[in-house]
Amino acid sequence: MTVLLVLTVLFLTAHLVQVARWHRGMRSPFREDPVQDMTGGELTVILPVRNEAETLPQLLADLAAQSRQPTEVIVVDDASEDGTRAAVESTPWPFPCRVLDNPGQGKKAGLSAGIQACQTAWAIQVDADTRVGPHALAAVSESIAQHSDLWDMALLPLRLASDARHAPRRRLDRLQALDFAAMQGWAVTAVDRGRAAMASGGGWVWRTSAFPHGQLRPDLPSGDDVFALATLIERGDQHRVGRIDHRAAMVSAAPMPTLRTLLHQRIRWGAKSTHYPPALREARRVALVVAAVHGLGLALLVLNPMAGLVFWSIKSTVDMVYTARVGRAYGLLPSGRMQAAIDLLTLAWAHPLFIATTLLLMPFGKARWKGRPAT
Repeated sequence: MTVLLVLTVLFLTAHLVQVARWHRGMRSPFREDPVQDMTGGELTVILPVRNEAETLPQLLADLAAQSRQPTEVIVVDDASEDGTRAAVESTPWPFPCRVLDNPGQGKKAGLSAGIQACQTAWAIQVDADTRVGPHALAAVSESIAQHSDLWDMALLPLRLASDARHAPRRRLDRLQALDFAAMQGWAVTAVDRGRAAMASGGGWVWRTSAFPHGQLRPDLPSGDDVFALATLIERGDQHRVGRIDHRAAMVSAAPMPTLRTLLHQRIRWGAKSTHYPPALREARRVALVVAAVHGLGLALLVLNPMAGLVFWSIKSTVDMVYTARVGRAYGLLPSGRMQAAIDLLTLAWAHPLFIATTLLLMPFGKARWKGRPAT
């Protein structure tokens, strides 16, 4: 019992230190000044898709409404069976739009094929179920014009919401959005510290000549984001990872519709974490601390309920303070204070059980992307 208590205190302290760092990093993460109309910075949007006949036209409509039009949009279709290609080709878009067949299977092959077909120096990849505001590409172009000599890759600001303008309405959507924002917060902080540790393929920017084709672990159906980042770190280019820090560039990805699909998504994410290469040492460290804190905390709750309650009260309070800040930064908290407090408290106490369930089910889950296994 003494050993368990000592380990719990040590890992809780490590958790509190890293959350405090993330909290400071999210003090003012996004600029809100008017987007400058800058020349140059031509951009191609790459969209690896599968069975997105419903969501893809909405994203393309968002791109058509941009104050700065994309140079081209390349849709790489992975054997869709729902009329995705027809949904794209039946509308006259105000920008060149090509639909390519995925030469392989899965998102990684589609992303690589899209970037290889790209004719501009920079490419944006977002998921087909995302939404963007009218000045998103202008904000990205402005950042590239300012940092082009310094970056090979940049993170887009990314959140979970059904549209680009509003906070999620359903409680399940808000809870998973806050949880995801907490992860984005530490990814942003890591980039700002020059120690990039995590990327999200839901929204990012690449210098096309720097993309690591063939180094994304095609044997795994997920992880194009972290394995691409790991390649940059391994070749000594970690300092060439930046982030788009303008709020206008915010990408809103659709939340999972049910608790079951959310659990499946997190199992898929967790499965790739067991394959993180040594280069992602910061991500491995964070994952170790988070897993240890939850595991030890649950064990302490069983063996010594009073000590366990003290532990979870401290952890939950700290997590709620950080999540409130990151939730405000990403525009995810409901307007009412009482409703926001209920969401934060619910997440703080439900999250450990969700993490434990995910870890327990990970060995039995089959990770797939849009129903497609790894090649």
